[in-house]
Amino acid sequence: MLIDNLTTKIMEKGYAARIVSIEQIYGISKEFQKLDEDGLLDPDIRNIVANLYTCDFAKMPFPVKSVIVTASPCSIGNVYFNWKGKRIPLIIPPTYLDYIDKPKEIKKILQEVLTDKNYHIEIAYDLPVKIIAAKSGLSQYGKNNIAYIPGMGSFAQLTTFYSDLPCNENNWNDISMMEYCKTCNACMENCPTGAITPDRFLVKVEKCITYYNEISDADDFPEWINPSAHNSIVGCMHCQTCCPINKKYLDNIVEVEEFTADETELILKGVPADNLLPKTIEKLERLYLMVYYGKLSRNIKVLLENR
Repeated sequence: MLIDNLTTKIMEKGYAARIVSIEQIYGISKEFQKLDEDGLLDPDIRNIVANLYTCDFAKMPFPVKSVIVTASPCSIGNVYFNWKGKRIPLIIPPTYLDYIDKPKEIKKILQEVLTDKNYHIEIAYDLPVKIIAAKSGLSQYGKNNIAYIPGMGSFAQLTTFYSDLPCNENNWNDISMMEYCKTCNACMENCPTGAITPDRFLVKVEKCITYYNEISDADDFPEWINPSAHNSIVGCMHCQTCCPINKKYLDNIVEVEEFTADETELILKGVPADNLLPKTIEKLERLYLMVYYGKLSRNIKVLLENR
């Protein structure tokens, strides 16, 4: 069976995959609508969700019949900044380094199976991949509202693909939480801002550090966030590093880049990107940090001062 061949091929590469009918995807927008009606979506997040999760495949060059969701293991990235005579490592969480290249790599693997059978595939950037992974059985949620994959923990890159491969399998279920989470409160107890609470499954985005170091354009962080709570150039790792499920994956660290003292100084000053040296821009682009450049001065400054 072609679907079995496809998932086997993915597994051979150390990845995981599920395939679901496109009909299953249509109902997701209704779930977001209910979250909004229940008052669980912060206004800023509501706008982001509305713009991101469009499920618009009208321009696909083939009739979309299914969605393939994949998971691939990824690592924490160590980035070194030379500052005040010290070489200081700062981290980029898993997935931030893989979200461009890894989907392209997986697409090639899938094409090896599908093209010979005259089926097609394209990366789908406009789908809520975490929900699809959970409902397809590829992942389970942690109490921290993060997807966990067997054999990868939460250090996994999720990617969705549109395809014209028919799928008649009934593998669409309610989202479930890991059994381990039922007796564990590590993420709640270690979240420095109280973004993870027992009264709701959805993280309180308005209290999450990730919201403030990636989306907020304020010159400074809110005073109620203790400077010591910051831990990553972008995103946040508190609830992932304390999680017992992730314990054996914490050593998955790659050394990815280094910035000289001069480069660090310019970034901290927040000089316009056009005034950076070409080599500095190349480094930031390799790290996929240029999209966050307007926030890097603020983010990196607080991390270096913590050290």
